[in-house]
Amino acid sequence: MLAPHANKRRSPRALVIFPVSITGNSGTEAHAGIVRDISKDGIFFYSNYKPRLQEIIAFVLHMSGSKISCTGQVIRIEEKAPGAAVGVAVKIQSSTAIIV
Repeated sequence: MLAPHANKRRSPRALVIFPVSITGNSGTEAHAGIVRDISKDGIFFYSNYKPRLQEIIAFVLHMSGSKISCTGQVIRIEEKAPGAAVGVAVKIQSSTAIIV
């Protein structure tokens, strides 16, 4: 029998689908992505951008008429197959609502 999976998250996550724009350390090029899930402490998205582990990135969440600008540290990268979107888990460090 398998042991039950322990959830180590500090906050419950919400499964969502909305766009995200990501900017890495260079700060010059924005990359598009799609958010899979989010909590108050973290986010997981898919993108063609592959940051480095532990890298601090900036990203903007585009949610039904509002935007939230965030920074966070990359804590996990998932690459399932060559050419497929990269999965990126980020621990959110700061966030600010953008009035549009």
